[in-house]
Amino acid sequence: MKLAPIIGLFAILAFIEVIPAAKVPSNVLDLNDKFIDVMNEGFWFIKFYAPWCGHCKRLGPTWEHVGHALADMNSPVRIGKIDCTKFTAVANALRINAYPTIVFFRNGIRIPYEGDRKKEAILDFLIKSSGPVVASLDTAVKYSELKKTSDKDPFFVYIDSAEIDNSGDKLFKEYENVAEKLFTESRFFRSKSLTPFPSSVVLPHRPVIVVFKDGKHYIYDEKKNPDLSAWIESERWPLMTAVAPANIHALGKSNKKLVLIISDLLDRSNLSSPVGKYFKIAKEAANLCREDDDLHSKFQFGWLDGNEIANNIVMGEMPIPSMLVFNDSSYEYFMPSDAPEKTTPQSIITFLQTIASDTIEPMGGRTWPLRFRRMYYDITTNIYQMFQAQPVLTICLFGVPMVFIAVITYSICSADFTVDRDEIYPEEEDYSDSEMIQSNENEPAVKGDVRKRKQKRKHHESEKSLIDENDEDEDVDMNESDHEKAE
Repeated sequence: MKLAPIIGLFAILAFIEVIPAAKVPSNVLDLNDKFIDVMNEGFWFIKFYAPWCGHCKRLGPTWEHVGHALADMNSPVRIGKIDCTKFTAVANALRINAYPTIVFFRNGIRIPYEGDRKKEAILDFLIKSSGPVVASLDTAVKYSELKKTSDKDPFFVYIDSAEIDNSGDKLFKEYENVAEKLFTESRFFRSKSLTPFPSSVVLPHRPVIVVFKDGKHYIYDEKKNPDLSAWIESERWPLMTAVAPANIHALGKSNKKLVLIISDLLDRSNLSSPVGKYFKIAKEAANLCREDDDLHSKFQFGWLDGNEIANNIVMGEMPIPSMLVFNDSSYEYFMPSDAPEKTTPQSIITFLQTIASDTIEPMGGRTWPLRFRRMYYDITTNIYQMFQAQPVLTICLFGVPMVFIAVITYSICSADFTVDRDEIYPEEEDYSDSEMIQSNENEPAVKGDVRKRKQKRKHHESEKSLIDENDEDEDVDMNESDHEKAE
């Protein structure tokens, strides 16, 4: 009787095992080579992957979450994935060489996605990419919604002239051209009046371009900044932006040196911790830098979550908290001499002024010795990180080939290749007839050689015997002559 519940449990488990698993609904489309025929129609967000790619597998759950989010938003963007190992025609046509490759297709225009692989970052990219290049801003409600996120994501607004004329056509055309290049990374709007804006937004003239960020607004001055593209590239970042591998080179395009505050995501908001205190001081220095037009044109503040990026720059260990001024174009950097606990906002500003006046020598650079050193540092660092994450796999990957090479090297070095001269050039080839004939029974040519050698040896012996006999005769004759003389 006690076995009955156990038998029943096994029966239920066996029944469940037989039932096929229900397929989880997905909003991600599995596409094939025919995608080439429809990629110019509408908005497509495609992941090109390979089944064996580890990065592709890790991106899989996030890709599904993005698909569900787009469906909930009723977005016009269709999300899909293509297995490039199975559908090689589309991979070759689009020149896909790395996995995963993520591309947004906007009516046939290819926009590669190189940002963060998190759901929020991907959705932000899709919202900007699928919207109009220059959207309309016509209500105060919409302005308030945009203002809430302006601390992290600044936005630009072109405000039309109050007069109905063509005075702003040239400026708007230039503004629109810049927006077409950056609309996937920044937000661009156009307003025909001042109605959406609060009374604090005072404009000296119209038409005008305004950037809203960090709770403030800044007006484009064509006289100070004749290049609108450079001004937008410089102003599209917040006061203290989060710096990551995905955006550090984009920050460098602003032609500013990056003031990197090495911090920690959790501790930076804790003002009682050393990291929190240092971050607060750095933010005050960033505000002072913003008020100085000369410094603002040369430096952009940002903060790092951890010291990994800073370590790669200096090829060493950077403490947390600390500061590093980095030039992305030349790979040169500067480090302050003040200890973190003695740093003040004014000391940071003084340090930046020293850099701006070129009175301090930079470290690093792109010289050949430093390039080789960086290559060595990158290789050793990557191997160390691999060993920390997968020690067994790393040992198999590097240890086995090294042992194999060591064995081959030892075998080559310890082998004896010396050969006696007699083995190559024997003084006498005194082989017996029986041995030669026995070893070459089926080779008539060899037998002929044996006979020739035999005849040659006999001839040599006969000549030698004749010479010996002549020598004996001469000795006898000489003895007889000597005997006669003696008599």
